[in-house]
Amino acid sequence: MNPYQILGIEANATHEEVRSAYRTLARRWHPDRFMEGPERDWANEKMCAINAAYNACLNGTAGAYVRMEESERLKRAEQLIREERYQEARAVLMSFDTRCAEWNCLFGTMLACMGNLKKAEIYLGIATRQAPENARYRETYQRLCGDAATRRYLHFLQTQK
Repeated sequence: MNPYQILGIEANATHEEVRSAYRTLARRWHPDRFMEGPERDWANEKMCAINAAYNACLNGTAGAYVRMEESERLKRAEQLIREERYQEARAVLMSFDTRCAEWNCLFGTMLACMGNLKKAEIYLGIATRQAPENARYRETYQRLCGDAATRRYLHFLQTQK
């Protein structure tokens, strides 16, 4: 789990908020508060997780953990799109708090696959502006714009008949 979630704090918590959350949880889950047996073993495991989360927050590695978790979720969303499981991909993507260029590219790709070309064009355009050096974002955006323009033109021709 995310160290911030374990401690029940926001990612931008101050040092004092981290310490306060840790102390509250340590008082509640310290194994010495439990009788010998499965409850104590469970409390010991819980306390180990709390200690690890506290240390990660204090030494600054919790942010890297959150980024790694986000990277894994982005990969999951990309896999779901490849498998044409668009609603599941949408649910994964909507669970993000921040929207990086990769998120916008995946969301735009998902929307395009679902046939919502206008919104897809917006999200892919954002991805391209967020990371102009990324050739994949640029090519996806240009391909979509070309396809969308062609479809709009064909629709226009059909309505003129």
